[in-house]
Amino acid sequence: MPVGSLLLSVLICVASQSDAALEGELDLSDPRHVRALYLDLVGRTPNDDEMAMASGTRPDILVRHLCASEEFWNQWFEEELFYFLLVNNARPEDAPKGESLPERLGEGTITVPDAVRSIASSQAFNRANPGNDTFVSVVLEQLLGMKVQRNKAILEAGKKMYDGQRASLFGEKGDSQSDVVRIVTQQDDFFLRMVERQYQRIVGRSPSRDDVERWAEELQADGRHFSSLVQEWVLLPVYAERLSTYRTKSDRQFLGGLFVDLTGDLPDALTMRRLRTALASLADAAPLRAVIARVLLDKDIVSLPARDEVDPQNFIEESFARFFGRPPTANEAGDFLLVWQQMEVGPETIIAALVTHWEYQNY
Repeated sequence: MPVGSLLLSVLICVASQSDAALEGELDLSDPRHVRALYLDLVGRTPNDDEMAMASGTRPDILVRHLCASEEFWNQWFEEELFYFLLVNNARPEDAPKGESLPERLGEGTITVPDAVRSIASSQAFNRANPGNDTFVSVVLEQLLGMKVQRNKAILEAGKKMYDGQRASLFGEKGDSQSDVVRIVTQQDDFFLRMVERQYQRIVGRSPSRDDVERWAEELQADGRHFSSLVQEWVLLPVYAERLSTYRTKSDRQFLGGLFVDLTGDLPDALTMRRLRTALASLADAAPLRAVIARVLLDKDIVSLPARDEVDPQNFIEESFARFFGRPPTANEAGDFLLVWQQMEVGPETIIAALVTHWEYQNY
């Protein structure tokens, strides 16, 4: 049955957040907290089994488990490639099994700072940033946060080094592209910039300068410390407090969560890349996100129960918990039940209304 316009026009009010979020503590009995952890750490929502297991787990144990997973490092790697705009034809070639950066990061044979150096030194990065001016500018801006137009002497030194001329950059000598990357990624500002942007991506807040400096020192002293830092960040009160407001899902989070929520599994890598590229090309991706949700729901319609096989009140409550991570308000439950009875809609209509709503695009 087509999605009823009346149901899609129902105003879904945002319920107040849990007391735990307001007090600055993660509460794994709260589905929204669990969904947020999965979205921030592995780029998808939990499946039913993971949600059930989380409710009986301590936050530190779940966070440690997620940060040690292959998905955690895959998520980090894909976000780094996107940050450096190494997408589509600009992506580096897939490494042989056992030799990819996510696998090596998970095994501990390479650190996060070294992985970033590897990306910036790759042929893919060079092809995406051709020429001395572009290459050096991108390295300085993205790895150090430097405004190159205010530091023209540094830019010129880097360009000479890129061209194979012996030059001094930040007090160190070099004469190659790899020397530019090596020297830049040894600077204190490289670690400060890395910690700041990774914290903002995961926590959704700007860290204090004192915290950034402390964490950067830890990472600079031991590059293997990144996973421990992330665990610390999501267990801080500020992370739980962030859950008192809504944050827009990234395109990768939206797609990963949508596929898991509707099909129980992630899309294949090629599908994820293509859909993410399509979404990223739009100034406002919300309409296309809704279209993708409807298409996926129509495709997976056979897995939904028939209207006469469900109790409408239970189904509505379960759907809110599954897709929004919260129960419906009394008004929401009443509105959805009214539409169910008057329009004789099916489960697919209820789910379509939820996954195409603005709240589903946030977490």
